[in-house]
Amino acid sequence: MTATEPQRAKSAESPGTGGPSRDPSRLRSGRVQFIVFTTVLIDFAGFGILIPSLPLYADRLGASAVEIALLLTVYALAQLLFLPAWGWFSDRYGRRPVILVSLAGTIGAYILLSFAEGLPGLYMARILAGFFAASIGTAHAIVTDITSPDERTQGMGQVGAAIGVGFVIGPAFGGLLMAVDEQLPFYAVAAVAAVNLGVAWRGLPETRPPAEAPNWAELRYSLVPTPIRLLSAVHDRRIGLYLYLFFHIFTAFAALEGVFPIFLGREFGATGWEIGLVFAWIGMFVVFSQGFLVGQLTRRFRESTLVAVGLFTCAVGLTAIAWAPSFGWFYVVGPIIAIGNGIAFPTFTSLYSQACAAGEAGELMGQSQAMATTGRVVGPIVAGLIMDHFFPGLSFVIAGLLLGTALVLFLSFRSLLVGEAG
Repeated sequence: MTATEPQRAKSAESPGTGGPSRDPSRLRSGRVQFIVFTTVLIDFAGFGILIPSLPLYADRLGASAVEIALLLTVYALAQLLFLPAWGWFSDRYGRRPVILVSLAGTIGAYILLSFAEGLPGLYMARILAGFFAASIGTAHAIVTDITSPDERTQGMGQVGAAIGVGFVIGPAFGGLLMAVDEQLPFYAVAAVAAVNLGVAWRGLPETRPPAEAPNWAELRYSLVPTPIRLLSAVHDRRIGLYLYLFFHIFTAFAALEGVFPIFLGREFGATGWEIGLVFAWIGMFVVFSQGFLVGQLTRRFRESTLVAVGLFTCAVGLTAIAWAPSFGWFYVVGPIIAIGNGIAFPTFTSLYSQACAAGEAGELMGQSQAMATTGRVVGPIVAGLIMDHFFPGLSFVIAGLLLGTALVLFLSFRSLLVGEAG
């Protein structure tokens, strides 16, 4: 449960600085950021391995586009239900134990995936993986702990760059392994998760000491799904609007995440290796934009301006997918989407983090991820239904329109969302 306004004001005496528990020297040394980068990189490399292999494997089992999209939906639904609770634990008991438990549970989920031979087993493995998927929300909270507001976008950009590098390595590797054996990528991703746990166990320090007296009533309340709490007006208007926009934006992107591999396979006959190469190509531009470009742009432009430019660019790129004349078209459209993504997401997340009280950063970051995964619950099902029953490219046209609507909403409420921050 979020703080009341007096509590929020008290906990935000130094907004975005993380309070007295933060050691600024950590930022200067870069050690914590490097470990966070490595943890997220390995985590998303493992996730990326599944991008070309899991949908095509399910397709060969005879699954429809909706059934394949449900593999992402059940993963996202488990995240939606439990991410805020993981955020609560990270605020009260520290970031490190949450990361370690999350990674250990992920290993178990991927081992189960390795032995799954039908759709029910695949669904169960993805549900378990979603339950333990707390690492990305907690990684954002760690960045919030160790950065000042003017350094926040660069820190979020580094997390985004780690995701991008993971998506460069993972899909290409997954496509290559799938060419050897259909289930080999699943064994590989379990091994990658084990390596990630070892890296975090040895190198990840604690950035937020445990609270003295946890409020267990707040934990019970955190288990109420974030969308319900948003509708119940638990949050102040500014936080509530940010959370809605997380949902709106990620609903649009779920079309790309949920059905794009099947679209490439069915419409262009692409193999797992070819799909992996496309995602690796897109990931290279995500790395460039989030790891380098966004840092340069934030020195010259307001963060709110970059959010608007990024959303517009993404909308154009997603819409262009629908009219692809050949498979090679995606090597042109992909970078447009990636650069828009790389500009919009770190700056939007940075603005949101500056609106969060320091003592609640973990929970509120977890809730933002929960709203994003709500979009991943809704988006794939809708995209899959459209692909099964209408023009396949229509999913991407609708996704582009959704991002255009998000842009209009962001600009309309810019003064409320940004305040003096950007």
